[in-house]
Amino acid sequence: MATFYDDWLAADARSEHEFRQAKHVARDRDIPWVETPQDAMVKLMVCNSNGFATMGSDVLKAQIPVGWHTGKHAHGEESIHFLEGEGFSIVNGQRFDWHQGSTLHIPYRAVHQHFNTGGTPALYLSGMCFSLERFFNLAKLYQYETCGPNDPAALARFPAMDGQYYADGARALIHMEEAPEDDEFPGHNAVDASRNQHHRIKYLVQPQNGFRAKTVAVTAMWEEPAGTHSGRHKHLEAMIYAWSGRGMSEMEGSEEQWEAGDVLHVPPCMWEHEHFNNSTESYWQLQIRYGIRDWWQNVWPEGYSPQRILDAQGRPIERGVIERVRERTLGPS
Repeated sequence: MATFYDDWLAADARSEHEFRQAKHVARDRDIPWVETPQDAMVKLMVCNSNGFATMGSDVLKAQIPVGWHTGKHAHGEESIHFLEGEGFSIVNGQRFDWHQGSTLHIPYRAVHQHFNTGGTPALYLSGMCFSLERFFNLAKLYQYETCGPNDPAALARFPAMDGQYYADGARALIHMEEAPEDDEFPGHNAVDASRNQHHRIKYLVQPQNGFRAKTVAVTAMWEEPAGTHSGRHKHLEAMIYAWSGRGMSEMEGSEEQWEAGDVLHVPPCMWEHEHFNNSTESYWQLQIRYGIRDWWQNVWPEGYSPQRILDAQGRPIERGVIERVRERTLGPS
């Protein structure tokens, strides 16, 4: 008779099978918008419940119509990047003004609400750990108000923005135009597995920028020019939003095509992966990083530390030109 121990012995093989059968790309065009008390238009992009094998990580995309606000609620930690539009958010009574390219970090169970004050719909990307919190029986969601049209009188009563920091000294907001790049950012090449990984990086929710993220953060945005590839490495879970352009990511022999608006998920099983830009224009990708990955790396570093992949000559595979593209585009001299 089979026992619990037989089930345990089969756990690794079962997980590996599930990783290979799971979805790896959330295709924006295929996911319908829905309405909730919090958002007039929202779509759940990545979650265990919709076919991804995550470590409890969730990604949503929502749109705030012109002249509208979201609901007011509180839950676990959240990291938000505003893809389009302009407006402001109220977080625990403080106001933070944002525009396209702004990133807002919301602390654990802070009461928050977003207002669109621009002339076009506002679009935002959200990273959360609600699924992980629910696994640990710690998930809580408090809904105080629902989404709806803005009241001009109510908007006028909100305080003006007074800096980018919370009262406790943690940073709340960073705009893309303020984000430090590469040599401007301390420790940007500190991890061997990430050295020369991307052509150009902008650093967002990072401790060096004043943020105190614990479980989730929109950490960085990077560019790969046309005809180039990223470095090749492996680590635990990666969540990447295609901010612009299109490309292909190769993971353990599986090629995944993606385009702007999609979310790429590299499952948490130390798969080798590399990103390719076979198009004629640069692409930008946005990284959402989850703290559970760092926790496992610290517990068992020999098993889960990021590692650079070497070529046949023992050299690290770093960013560079896609050889077949270069050969095809170079004509006779």
